Amino acid sequence: MLHSFDLPISDFNKTSFTPVDLSFEKSNTLYATHSLHAYAAKFPPQLAQYGLKTYTSPGDVVLDPMAGSGTTLVEARLQGLAAFGYDIDPVACLIAQTKCHLIQDAEIETAYQEIAALFQADLKLVENGNAVEELAQRATLPEFANRDYWFSPPVATSLALLGYHIQHTPMSQPLRNFFWLAFSSLILAKNSVANARDIIHSRHHFRQHVQVPDVAAKFTQRVGKMRKQMADFNQRCQDKDLGAVSIQVAQKDARSLPLADDSVDFVLTSPPYATALNYPRAHFLAVPWMGEVLGTNLNDYKANAPNYIGSEQGRFNREFAIRPELASLSQTCAILQQLAGQSLRHAHLIQRYFIDMQQVLGEISRVLKSGKYVMLVVCPSHIRKVDVPTQRILVELGREVGLDLIVQHERFIDKSKRVLPYIQGAFGNRMNLEFVLVFKKQ
Repeated sequence: MLHSFDLPISDFNKTSFTPVDLSFEKSNTLYATHSLHAYAAKFPPQLAQYGLKTYTSPGDVVLDPMAGSGTTLVEARLQGLAAFGYDIDPVACLIAQTKCHLIQDAEIETAYQEIAALFQADLKLVENGNAVEELAQRATLPEFANRDYWFSPPVATSLALLGYHIQHTPMSQPLRNFFWLAFSSLILAKNSVANARDIIHSRHHFRQHVQVPDVAAKFTQRVGKMRKQMADFNQRCQDKDLGAVSIQVAQKDARSLPLADDSVDFVLTSPPYATALNYPRAHFLAVPWMGEVLGTNLNDYKANAPNYIGSEQGRFNREFAIRPELASLSQTCAILQQLAGQSLRHAHLIQRYFIDMQQVLGEISRVLKSGKYVMLVVCPSHIRKVDVPTQRILVELGREVGLDLIVQHERFIDKSKRVLPYIQGAFGNRMNLEFVLVFKKQ
């Protein structure tokens, strides 16, 4: 079901003004590498397809400044479009990089056989009690708070050995990333090898396994599924005879993009929800095991959490006042004052979110060429019983930086296909509606 309206912009001729069904309720969203790794709040790839086919031309350069797990980037690759993808989260960047990089199955098979043989040999040594010095070094466990609470000793030992062989078996970095993603999928999953459930929701809870998870068997199973997905991605690219396509992924902040002015033809992104999803909390059980590939440790990763756009962390003054950057925006100020009447902390958090998004939209406008388009997939919020129409606020913010709304669609989220935060009570209802906003740079 779709509700949409179009604003009467006389020079807008990129698409018709007829309603477009963007629900994709019966569509296959798991093709190519889109399901290579779980990730919260992914939008359907068909939505990225729609945006790319409607608002780009051959040879265009695409940008997703808050790329998440790389849905936009995979679709850009499948359409032969060069793309830049940035995200502040190193786990997201690893997922996006791996999903966009073509890897031949023969390479995966060769490397997997070597990793599996070394890993199984070490597991037999552990089982037989042959704790040789070399084995102890390979099985060194990362130090982090409550490790033994979240991971049983057999699982922890298996993860340490598996991670060692993924990191030290000779192979290309893209191939190594593929296996690190399989490793991460053992932990950040609905059926995690950790003593946890609801991890991807970022509201994880302790769950004691009845039987100790078999890490080796789960790794083999996961690699097998990922190989099929990568093979499908390869085949789709081969069928379209796309040739070399540049997809560049880097860990960067959308508030300060490393791109030149007027260098991008189309921007497609889905901004983080306001205070609803805590990605560092969702990913923290995997990070300490993957420090070498992620380039961080758990303490630094957690310390950076308040800098994420939409973070629910931070310290604020007890009093609340509208910041000068937002003072001229009537809708924005009205919502913030309403929130302040319910919760000063949440008023501070949402004001910070709006200011962050003001900076992001300013950067998008800076790097986007004149006359080109931006498509945002936005979900409104319900915070402390206050409706926060994020889509309206972003329209107001966009206008300030030269981005004019030309089309708006509503789409209902298929909850069976998307991992979403479940928020109720004082915080509001489950998120099931989002807006697709299309802007044009003046």
